[in-house]
Amino acid sequence: MAHAEASFDLRRRMQHQRAAIQRRIAHTRDRAAATADAFSAALLSARSIANQTVSNRAQLNQLKQQLRKLEADLAQALSVQTSKRSKHKLMGDSILNTTATNDQLRSLVMDQRATRDEYVNAISNQLQAIESLEAESDAKGDTNLDKAIMWYSKFLGFQVVGGEGVRFVFSKIDVQSPDKEYSFCIKLIEERYILVQCVPFVDGSEELLKDLNCNNDLYKFVRTMRERFQMATISGNLQAISFSPDMSSITSSSISALSLNSGSENNTKQRYTRSRSKNQEIATKKGLASRSVASPGSMERC
Repeated sequence: MAHAEASFDLRRRMQHQRAAIQRRIAHTRDRAAATADAFSAALLSARSIANQTVSNRAQLNQLKQQLRKLEADLAQALSVQTSKRSKHKLMGDSILNTTATNDQLRSLVMDQRATRDEYVNAISNQLQAIESLEAESDAKGDTNLDKAIMWYSKFLGFQVVGGEGVRFVFSKIDVQSPDKEYSFCIKLIEERYILVQCVPFVDGSEELLKDLNCNNDLYKFVRTMRERFQMATISGNLQAISFSPDMSSITSSSISALSLNSGSENNTKQRYTRSRSKNQEIATKKGLASRSVASPGSMERC
């Protein structure tokens, strides 16, 4: 009986211990499962943090590249700005220099205009004196011919020089150089006028020489040649010395023939045409002077 009770107690204690062990095992399993879950969660969190770190590093590299590009763009913009400032400064200096040059040119033009006006006034006074002299010469006739020649020489710089043909010399044509001489030399060979020399050469002298040989109006030829010298001087179209290609040696009889023929043929109509021709010459000079006043550049080109 006692042995049966002891076996029953032992069996009961063993059941209690088995139940306790099973409870411990279940508790240990629960703790292990919880620990595994926590580790898995921690591992996932660590992976997420690692992935985010990698992504942040890539973004950081991109930001660094963008920053370098912005720095390069800023340096280029500063260089362009510096270049523009330098160009602006150079342009400002150029404008100042141009303004100063324009002021100097304006002052020079004003001085030249004042000088031109003085020349025009002097020419006008001389023309008035010539007109009065012509009127007096026409009234007195040939008695004042020497005085008229003196006035022509004084105001028009007109001279006639003999030698290798007959040389007509003019001065007081160029207002910038009143003493500059313009001349041409002609001779008479076999009843025809030959242009030996023209200093400086003027356009149309051959046609004028043909007209002279046709109408034998030496006075008109001389006056027209002087007008051509004036127009060539004003236009600045002065050429080199011209020699007639058919020039031959001159004899004393040819010189005498030129002087006598020109004097005898023109002497009869000289009194009638002198005043008329000189008035035309004066009118021509006045026209040239008025064109000079109207166009300041014409005086500057002389």
